[in-house]
Amino acid sequence: MTFSAGIVAYGIVDSNIPAATGGGLVGLAAATMMALAKVRAWAVDTSAERRKLDDALQAANDERTRYIALGVAQREEHKRRLRDLEGDRARLRADHEAARVTLQDRYEDQRETLIVESMETGVRLYLAGLLTAPQQVAGDIVPFRLRQRGEAPAVHPADATQAAPAARDREVGRP
Repeated sequence: MTFSAGIVAYGIVDSNIPAATGGGLVGLAAATMMALAKVRAWAVDTSAERRKLDDALQAANDERTRYIALGVAQREEHKRRLRDLEGDRARLRADHEAARVTLQDRYEDQRETLIVESMETGVRLYLAGLLTAPQQVAGDIVPFRLRQRGEAPAVHPADATQAAPAARDREVGRP
């Protein structure tokens, strides 16, 4: 560009029109070349977009890493809770077994007195006449209730419907 300005100045000072015109055209060509270089650099330069893409990739990678870390933490927390539950279950089983053994021991300690008291109560009721042993006839396995004199036999509901088949037929609409 400086070179073309020098040629133009020489053409003007020397009154040489072809030199001045040639220098102007060379300057114009140089300016066009510089503008095209700038336009090409502007059109092809993707450094800003690359920086944005790198930032977005870094943010996505950070998000992915955080997601993986949260997943691992969640799994570890779940394992810890399962361990705590197993510990609680084992403790409850041990407490239950201890309570069962304590109740069994207490029952065994009181068993003899309970047997003695129940036998004494049974003997007192028997002696007072409030407790009688059932009388069974040999071969009588299932005792049936006997009807009292003048008592009508019990009628089963199924027997009542069989006794009046005509009335039953009329109820359901049969001819």
